Amino acid sequence: MQDICSTLEPLLDKYADEEGFTFDAIHGFYTARAIIPFELKVDERNDILFGAPVKLSKEDSVQLEQALELLSRAIDRQFNEEEGFELSCEEFSDPDDEDLMDWCCGFVHAHIMTEKKWFQENEQEVSELLLPIILGSGLFDDEPEFEAILENDELTEDMCSQIPEVLMELYLLFNSPEEASSKPPANKSKPARKGPPRKRR
Repeated sequence: MQDICSTLEPLLDKYADEEGFTFDAIHGFYTARAIIPFELKVDERNDILFGAPVKLSKEDSVQLEQALELLSRAIDRQFNEEEGFELSCEEFSDPDDEDLMDWCCGFVHAHIMTEKKWFQENEQEVSELLLPIILGSGLFDDEPEFEAILENDELTEDMCSQIPEVLMELYLLFNSPEEASSKPPANKSKPARKGPPRKRR
């Protein structure tokens, strides 16, 4: 993963504007796409990743494509290994960690683009599983539901620490539903979100 990061970060430094993704945000974005795949035109994808229309050099374009392909494979491989899923950021229990917030924002961005697919079935369960990621993004801190959670530091940290686990549950739910149904339900003593987040910013 470090090699992929070492390739992508110079490209982000070179081309991305203030609205562009960090490496952690890209990892979150592609994690969501691994759970529910969807097609993106190259220009549309680049606009999202770099925050604005960009014209990459031929060499940089090749490097970007190769790095994103390797990233997609690495994420898919993690979902299918016994060790479980690991986020790109080292800290995932601290809701104030900027890398975690970036990761969650990237995931939520991809989720919003395909939100109907996420809630076609098992709406309540999916909503509950997504809640720690939405909380970790910091995008909805002003909403009463999240303000109440954030007042409890222990609960907030506990929810964020469950993100790798809920990612595995989401992946199984959408890609191996029989295996997901055979697993005991996760302990989610948290408020359920009735629908998807409304906007990224």
